[in-house]
Amino acid sequence: MAEAAAASGVPSSANPVLGMAGQDLGTLLLEARTLEPKYQPALALPHTTKNCSEITMGMRNGSAHVLRCLKVWYDLPSDTFFNAINIMDRFLTRMKAQPKHLSCIAVSAFHMSCEYSLKYPHLREAYQLPERQDLTTISQCKCSPKDVERMEAIMKDKLATDLQTSPPVTPLTLLRLLHAAHTQLAQSNTPAYSPMPITRLTHKLEILICDARAAVFRPAELALALLALELQTDIVNAPLHQACLQHLHSICGIADGSFEQCREVVSQLIHQYENQTQTPHRQRLVWKLSNRTLRQLRPTDKLTTRLPTIDETQPPYPIRARNDSECSSLSEILYNSSSEEEMDYDYDEDFPPLPAPAGAQRSALKSTWSPSKKAHTNTFPYPQYPRKYSRVC
Repeated sequence: MAEAAAASGVPSSANPVLGMAGQDLGTLLLEARTLEPKYQPALALPHTTKNCSEITMGMRNGSAHVLRCLKVWYDLPSDTFFNAINIMDRFLTRMKAQPKHLSCIAVSAFHMSCEYSLKYPHLREAYQLPERQDLTTISQCKCSPKDVERMEAIMKDKLATDLQTSPPVTPLTLLRLLHAAHTQLAQSNTPAYSPMPITRLTHKLEILICDARAAVFRPAELALALLALELQTDIVNAPLHQACLQHLHSICGIADGSFEQCREVVSQLIHQYENQTQTPHRQRLVWKLSNRTLRQLRPTDKLTTRLPTIDETQPPYPIRARNDSECSSLSEILYNSSSEEEMDYDYDEDFPPLPAPAGAQRSALKSTWSPSKKAHTNTFPYPQYPRKYSRVC
């Protein structure tokens, strides 16, 4: 068993499921098959809803993608992600929750999974438990750490399972077992057979479990369908793979009709993922910036790059020099108009003229010039208006 596990990329000492030394892979598969119904969620979520009073499949898929982003953000093992998805789906199966509580349920399931999964022997010292405050901030679930703590207590009471002593049987558990068993069977017939890396299968299984259409199938069906789909590319060993998969199919007790449906769904989802025909999940995030960062970003908040590119090889455009006659004629027009009555305004009623300058000359009725006072030299290049006419604007 240890040789098969090592060939599959999952050493027996580094896997909580395959770490039982001295047991056969067939025995482990039978044990997983026995515990499979206990941890199997039965999601019955609607596709759409009118008044947004129920959690739909799309909302559940969005929360699953958020959990996968948290797993990638903290660089956690796949065990934490699959256990969190299993906890969230089983809780949604037993309880009818409102959509506003779904984000808190997802973050609470992820923290519970990290709390128990990171205590496994092979993960105890390699990873660190994320804090509730950090999870609520990064995921933007709009709930406080106290809300997450209370939700965890509710989920533990409703699920009534001890994740530390008995880890849940997830599709990842069956994928590791089936991959190791297939490698053992193939190498017993063909010693030169090189197994497929388990990391590639695990990555695609994460994509599948984020979709509710694949989550409704048994973990054994989902893992075996993915393994059969990936082994189709090895045309040279096609008869060998067919015989091994048929033997594993009988051990897991999978019905033919259900397996064909699962295989069709898996093929469709993998095709959409590899060809990027499906729009990825996008969460509306709100970025929290400090005042200093905001001041740095403010000059470029409306900057666009749609301006045409300037060709530096051509000579610059000629600048037309102003003629002296134009300057003199403009000065004569400005200085010859000494009063408001001499000027001819032509404007609409909706667009009044510009206001008078701040240093406009006072009216002759209110301020009289006397010879004893020193006259002020007019330094403005435009006419001076009395103050009573400055109310036009």
